[in-house]
Amino acid sequence: MAYSFNYDLTKLPRDFFKDIAKVVDKRKLHRKLGAFSKSTVRKFRVDKLLGIQLEDAISIVEDLVDLQIKNLVHEEEFKKANEKILLVPHCCRKYMDWRCKADFDPDVSSYFCNHCSPDCLANQATELGKENGYKVFILPGGSGMKKIFGRMNCDAVSGIACPEEIKLGLSVAESEGLAVRGIPLTKNGCANTQFNLGSLKEALV
Repeated sequence: MAYSFNYDLTKLPRDFFKDIAKVVDKRKLHRKLGAFSKSTVRKFRVDKLLGIQLEDAISIVEDLVDLQIKNLVHEEEFKKANEKILLVPHCCRKYMDWRCKADFDPDVSSYFCNHCSPDCLANQATELGKENGYKVFILPGGSGMKKIFGRMNCDAVSGIACPEEIKLGLSVAESEGLAVRGIPLTKNGCANTQFNLGSLKEALV
């Protein structure tokens, strides 16, 4: 299930993410995760900045840390992969109605971008993915992943989603023996979600 609350990570300072990266890099985070998450939330006043409950802020931090650890674990295997796919959430489309000209293929439960809006994040993610040799799927939900994995000859998958959804998706991908990499949404919700294009560029290399 997705979070029952909305957030906008762009309100957090850069040092917040730098601190997470430093701790994750040491690869000993799982032993002190609870204490680290609580202290990080308090240090950066994450709950206050995002306007959410303390427990929810801790959940976000823990999921972000889990995601970074997962990316580190699969880093070398991911770089060596030959066939990669990129999963993009449909909620980052500029338009969620008839104005979006993407085609939908029910066989793989995916939209395919027709590049109708240059400033659409789904469009930009599709172009970045294709430029780096990825096959790109724009998903209305995570249930279609197994269909895609079953039909596509791939050995690695990169996905954009909120941290909780990425954890679930990467778990499915790992069960298929795929190398994984996750890019978290910086703003969640049912529409107008956002992610950092710079982070996506780095992740797709």
